[in-house]
Amino acid sequence: MTTQGDPHPIPEGADDGQEHGQESGLGHSQVRHPQAGRAGRVGRRAAALRILGWGAAALAVGAVGFVVTRPTPGDWVPGLGPSSKDADRTPPVVGTPPPTSAADPNPFTVDRYFPVARPIDLNGYHGKRSGVRQGSDCAETLQDRTRNPFQATNCQGYLTVSFSRTDGHVLSSVTILRFGDDVTSQRVADQLNATPGLLAFMQPDATIAAPSPVADPQHRKPVARAEAVHHYVTVATSRYADGTSGTAATPDQQLVDATWATSYTASAAFLWG
Repeated sequence: MTTQGDPHPIPEGADDGQEHGQESGLGHSQVRHPQAGRAGRVGRRAAALRILGWGAAALAVGAVGFVVTRPTPGDWVPGLGPSSKDADRTPPVVGTPPPTSAADPNPFTVDRYFPVARPIDLNGYHGKRSGVRQGSDCAETLQDRTRNPFQATNCQGYLTVSFSRTDGHVLSSVTILRFGDDVTSQRVADQLNATPGLLAFMQPDATIAAPSPVADPQHRKPVARAEAVHHYVTVATSRYADGTSGTAATPDQQLVDATWATSYTASAAFLWG
């Protein structure tokens, strides 16, 4: 028998010692010397230590691989790392989340429905989340609070998210309003579609933009889209970074595409809710 790490073969039964050899009728010259037994045991211990060493090295490599590839919150592509820095550059959420209720126990927060790590990539539009606001007073979403369509609706809270196209040329503002029932949400959506521009436009730094300048006084309707999804209403509006916007009469395709993509993304977040 040959032991790993020991170049010399060890005869069968050699480990039984000198007395065993004598009882078997073997001469003293045929019995392994005690130093040889110790050498064999040392060789076996060395082999075992080498195996343990290789095992520890494999575990260390695996641990390093886990650290490198483990998804990090904020990564657009899990494990790549640098994109997680985008979360540090994103403006903090302004306001406190609306409270939950027995009828709607899920947290109604921007980070839950629109995490910064989830960009929009739809039909050629590529955008990411920037400024965000949330609160319980839906009147905070209005451009002009003297025209409040939510007074008799029991609006339960809102989320407002700013999306920027990756080139920074087109900005979109998306507001989600929560109501107690589907009938109310549909009524509010119809009203907002009939009178677009009621809601304020939020910029990437979470500040409220001034009303968009109107080049043609006959066309005052911005590119906006309101949708009722169960007891939620999603409202998306887009404009250029310089503050100008298209109109419903003469829509600009870039703004239409951005509004459709952000509106679809917002509605899909609540479609199965």
